[in-house]
Amino acid sequence: MELTKVNFKPSFFGDRPMELLCDGALSAVAFRYETGVCGLHIKNQHCSMVVLPYMGQQIWFAEFEGKKLTQRSIFDQPQATTKFGDNYGGFLLHCGLTNINCAEEGEDYPLHGELPFADYQEAYTGIGHDEKGKYLVAGGTFIYRNSQEYHYAYSPQLRLYDDASVAEIHIDIHNRRGSSLDYMFMCHMNWLAVEGSRLVYSAKKDKEHMKVDPTELGGDSARAVRIREYGKKLLEDPALSDVLDSKTQCYDPEMCINICYESDKKGWAHAMQVMPEGDACYVGFCTKNLPYALRWFCRTTDEDGVGIALPTTGTNRSTVYQKENGYYNTLIPGAHDSLRFDFGYLCKEKAQGMEHYIEDILKNED
Repeated sequence: MELTKVNFKPSFFGDRPMELLCDGALSAVAFRYETGVCGLHIKNQHCSMVVLPYMGQQIWFAEFEGKKLTQRSIFDQPQATTKFGDNYGGFLLHCGLTNINCAEEGEDYPLHGELPFADYQEAYTGIGHDEKGKYLVAGGTFIYRNSQEYHYAYSPQLRLYDDASVAEIHIDIHNRRGSSLDYMFMCHMNWLAVEGSRLVYSAKKDKEHMKVDPTELGGDSARAVRIREYGKKLLEDPALSDVLDSKTQCYDPEMCINICYESDKKGWAHAMQVMPEGDACYVGFCTKNLPYALRWFCRTTDEDGVGIALPTTGTNRSTVYQKENGYYNTLIPGAHDSLRFDFGYLCKEKAQGMEHYIEDILKNED
């Protein structure tokens, strides 16, 4: 594998866009939002994305074959803040490694951990070549230090191949401390929820493999009662969420289902949102270090998003719960771990092929 990096600094990002590289259909352009946040616009002939290199390496925006498939939110551009709910409109956020969800009473963790708004010390783009062909990369390294507890390096790399509509994420985690690192991870990937879509996935549709965590608002307001009643229905039949139907479902403010996936012979699990026209949003992940995936919904008057499959080490519950139930990975001193997942768009023909492939995975598990 060959990789030519283009390193950059925040000063490269100004009011006028600056082209950092261009190689055929692959390009990377640095710019700055009106809010002051740096954006890196990358694209090939099928995909167009904006990475926030200094804000958690978030992917703020993603478009495939001209279709805007990022969640609908109240944010039209990223805000210059590190408070999660004050800047929640992006397509993909890295979550972890000390925490991946809400903190329980007595815990002191930022929502979804330190990674969503991590300030990267190194960020770059570049052009690489391997056996699959030519690709564009956007990546960086975030070093996290916490006295007497943590010292790790987190290095994600987004790869966008020359003629592909599915992108790859390669992540290296390096434990730099002289003691073991117990870490948790989740990728919060927020697609546009398309009414009438079907969710197709390589997991068994039963209560053992699909565990609903109903949202409880408290009180007896119409909103609270509606989501409470729908949560009861999902507990009895989690597969009710397989077809998006805003008339019979309630995801206001949100709902989560923890899913244990079956993998293929290569150790990969697969999921799709098959849209009414037959094309699909796709997520695939290597289950070696990411054995689970969270299904997440947020469909309100102002938001419309679906986490088809959020690859994770555990569940949507607190750090205490993850630690007590073994939902974490352990790295010995000096060791590295690799995380791998893909995401993107499949045309109707490829979506049909993937659906058959998923059916075969589940047949082989029976």
